[in-house]
Amino acid sequence: MSSTQIQIDSKFADKQGEIMIVELGGHVDQTNSFQLEKMFEDILESQVFKVIVDFKELHYMSSAGWGIFVGEVKQFREHGGDIKLACMSPEIADVFNMLEFYHILEDYQTVEEAARAFDGDEDILDLTEGVAGAGDVPKSTASEAEQEEIQVEDGAEHESDEKLEMDTGEVIEMVPNVAAPAPKEFVPPGVVFNPLERTDVKLDELPLTEKIKKVVAENPLVTPWQIKKILKHEQFGHTRVSIFKLWRLLKELDLNSREKRYRFYRSC
Repeated sequence: MSSTQIQIDSKFADKQGEIMIVELGGHVDQTNSFQLEKMFEDILESQVFKVIVDFKELHYMSSAGWGIFVGEVKQFREHGGDIKLACMSPEIADVFNMLEFYHILEDYQTVEEAARAFDGDEDILDLTEGVAGAGDVPKSTASEAEQEEIQVEDGAEHESDEKLEMDTGEVIEMVPNVAAPAPKEFVPPGVVFNPLERTDVKLDELPLTEKIKKVVAENPLVTPWQIKKILKHEQFGHTRVSIFKLWRLLKELDLNSREKRYRFYRSC
């Protein structure tokens, strides 16, 4: 499958040129998500660390694309900045919420709200009118007709999964109201843990739902992405599951939020 260019444009939100607005258009999938990574690298090189990504013209964002955001945001925060999101469509917002990325990235209804959320003395411009482009971020000329049809299939794996291995401490820090100890690094044991009893059944022989419950019982604050990665461990039989199927199973098990997973952990 050949990659298509993402439509990218940029401008500044303030007179000082410290807050950059990046407008995305088209589709982001596994074949072209590297363009997002290059975009963020260019912005960092230009010494701009406060970024707002406008999703208004974006029609689709795959897990590969989200992986770039999660992997890059730490670098901006290390320089006192951040990546904020704005104007997500209901379809994109549904996936964003399903993956629980609201623990990691802040999203806003409008670009102006996102701009004013930055702490600083920036003089925010009238964002309802055009602003001079930043010039450092390449703009795609790909037409809508060139965008390829995106199909999401259960079992699909993305090369950017490694970028979703977020430091657990950072995730917890962003939700200080969760009254739970930081989960320890997961070392899968050889037997299954059951809230009612222990058995000698090995983890790799368990049904997928029981594997999921075992992961949650050991690490209640993990995100769906982290559960997905843990299941690929040797002790779980290198279990591969798409994030969408995993989310459906978490919902069926009533474990589809951090609070529910923590309650389950406390009941074990």
